[in-house]
Amino acid sequence: MRNAEKMLARWYLDERSTIAGALNQRLGHSPDLEDLAQEVYLRLLRVNRPELIKDPRSYIYRVAMNVAEEWRLRAPQARSHSAEALARLESVDDPEESASRREGHAAMRRAIESLPPMTRDAILLHVSKGMTYEQVAEHMDVSRRAVKRYIANGYAALRVALEEGSAQSKDGQS
Repeated sequence: MRNAEKMLARWYLDERSTIAGALNQRLGHSPDLEDLAQEVYLRLLRVNRPELIKDPRSYIYRVAMNVAEEWRLRAPQARSHSAEALARLESVDDPEESASRREGHAAMRRAIESLPPMTRDAILLHVSKGMTYEQVAEHMDVSRRAVKRYIANGYAALRVALEEGSAQSKDGQS
């Protein structure tokens, strides 16, 4: 292994956790994250003159974001087009069920928006981004215990808000 390759390999290994975190944050939990991290390494190995890179950490992060963006753009075309998948797409929703589902989504959005900011952020990072409590704690710069408390209190508040909303809509229908 020549010196340039050793230098690039060392940079990559030093930044491996940062790359994985950045890809995870950008793409959410995906089974392709390891492959994408490997693609970042392969692209680094193609650099002819790594000594010209002034800030290796920023350079590696930029390469990782480019890989993630390319993956994101290609992902819709990589979906299955089997007859079974198309049959599921062709199924027609019941309009009443669709309206009910939209109302439920709107109620959930309103309930989430009514949560205190830290609680809302913890729940959204955990549920939407698929972050663990530890990752949420690191991202929010709080303890894991605080994240656990935010999420537990948030779920309780959401349950109450949705039950109240459901009771109000039933009263309005009667």
